[in-house]
Amino acid sequence: MTFSKYLLCTMIALSVLFAYLLVQDPAPDQPIERSTIYRLMMLLTGGAGLFVALTLYHQARSQELATEKALELSTIKIINDLWITPNFRLAHDYDNLGSLPAEMYPDLSIESSKDMHQVAFAISVFQIFEDYKTIYRHDKTGVNIWLGNFLNWAQSDTLQRLWPRLRINFQPSTIRMTEALFAAAGEIKVLRAKQGQVSYDDYQAVIHTLAANFQRQIAMQ
Repeated sequence: MTFSKYLLCTMIALSVLFAYLLVQDPAPDQPIERSTIYRLMMLLTGGAGLFVALTLYHQARSQELATEKALELSTIKIINDLWITPNFRLAHDYDNLGSLPAEMYPDLSIESSKDMHQVAFAISVFQIFEDYKTIYRHDKTGVNIWLGNFLNWAQSDTLQRLWPRLRINFQPSTIRMTEALFAAAGEIKVLRAKQGQVSYDDYQAVIHTLAANFQRQIAMQ
């Protein structure tokens, strides 16, 4: 439930309470402190204070979330400019760079433009995993849907072959996430080999486990 809905429910409850107090018949000789009007005024004062406090908290929290989201998006843009783009330039300009691509990635056996394109694309995929982990709290698509997409990619033999040499470039949490995706991809491959095809329910069972592990890891950070 959103803050505005909580606030509306609170105001409705207060209105009902106000109406209840107003219909009470005060004794004619009771002190003012016990009168319905006095109690109503005190309740109004307290309600107004609570309303102001909740509004200020909501505004502060909204600003904090907006700042956090802007910082995350800025970080992703910086990574794209400083990390993803140079690797695609290595692939695009491969024929003009001589031995430079192979020298920059000495453990990947880069011998052709095709090899460099595969490396650049693999890096972009693994960075997507890391970027999603960064911004997932603000995403409305849903963890299961994204992990389902990632699970398709993780079935690539080429990505799995390149990962051991590229994993040093990523955060420990991204390494755990990627290796969990590869393990889940292995389960899907076994099911496909055994059954001939993988059903929607088969995928959903694997994705559900992935999502639970992903959210548990995020909560532990």
